[in-house]
Amino acid sequence: MSKETTQNFSDQKVFYKEEEHLFERGKDLVSWLHASIKTAQIYEKNNDMFRNQSERLFALVSELVEKEGEIALVYKGGYLFLNDLRLKFDLEKYADSKFVMETFEKFDWGRISIEEGITSEELDILICIIGHLESEEEEIFDLFEKEIHQQGISHIKVERIPPFKKDEYEKSLKENRRLAKQTFFNSVSMVKEVMSSLEARKTVSIVRVKRVVQSLVDLILDDEATFLELTALKNFDEYTYVHSANVCVFSIMCGARLGFDKNRLCQLGFSALFHDLGKVKLPHDLINKPDRFDDSDWVQIRRHPLLGVKTILSSRRLDSYSMRAIVVAFEHHLNLDLSGYPKVDRGRKLNLFSRIVSIADAYDAMTSGRVYNKEPYSPDEALRRMFYRSGAVYD
Repeated sequence: MSKETTQNFSDQKVFYKEEEHLFERGKDLVSWLHASIKTAQIYEKNNDMFRNQSERLFALVSELVEKEGEIALVYKGGYLFLNDLRLKFDLEKYADSKFVMETFEKFDWGRISIEEGITSEELDILICIIGHLESEEEEIFDLFEKEIHQQGISHIKVERIPPFKKDEYEKSLKENRRLAKQTFFNSVSMVKEVMSSLEARKTVSIVRVKRVVQSLVDLILDDEATFLELTALKNFDEYTYVHSANVCVFSIMCGARLGFDKNRLCQLGFSALFHDLGKVKLPHDLINKPDRFDDSDWVQIRRHPLLGVKTILSSRRLDSYSMRAIVVAFEHHLNLDLSGYPKVDRGRKLNLFSRIVSIADAYDAMTSGRVYNKEPYSPDEALRRMFYRSGAVYD
């Protein structure tokens, strides 16, 4: 390999490392903006709580400005960009991104830029204006510009969303959400269709299933937030199908956090979508029972992992997708310590896909108010209960 080629690889590596750093610090910027504005709405500028948030935010802004020369936070098409780098947010920081995007919409901003020379006083004033400025008579963008000019802020600039671009943004956002919603409900319909076909001993189109899962993976990687909203929709008339789609979505999100490539994410999503396939062999009255299961119900329910394995084995030729699905169908109700069901040799180790699907399965069940508890747990309560059982039940 020539010195020039080696240098090119080295330069490319440095570029990607710098871009990754900007991506992470950009997400921190959005989170700390959210925290600072909320703090300003409660406390005065001389309060210790405000000062702590202010100092942390200013340190981050100074770091970014020193490195980039200028930073520009842009809201376009329903997404946030920092210096042309799109920021993607996970569940942990979803509320932060949503708040900041709503702030951009409130003030009619398309872009806010911070230049070299920014002072902590300027940043404090900006945060306080954002936290308290309201207007019913005058356009709020004009009022905001007037305020920052009167306060002597010279290193912060805002640009309004042009009317024609605003329409484009709204159309783009609506189209993205429409596509996400359509793909999500396609996955629900696909589970229903596959289960109905297997019950009637008809042929299942696995190619179509794979296409749906691949679309889910692509869209979730592009717009996770919309899918999180969709998983909050609970339909008890078609609980099994919606639950399967939710578990698929949560599993793909988890796999993405673990660094899975698209091929592995598709295999994981496929396995998650059909983790409960064995329930097709159980009585409908049992599956749709609105109340908690009694002992006799549980005897039947505990059969569905093995029934799932048999169903997949009898439905098609084996490939990497079906092999993964067989393992997940068998293991998804086994705990990390190998308690749970079905009973297995304590010497085995659970497959990673099974551990992921187990977490997604339990979380959706807990927040749906079925089987585990009559009333649904809030997301934070469900996670708290699961975290308490980590190491024994969950990985």
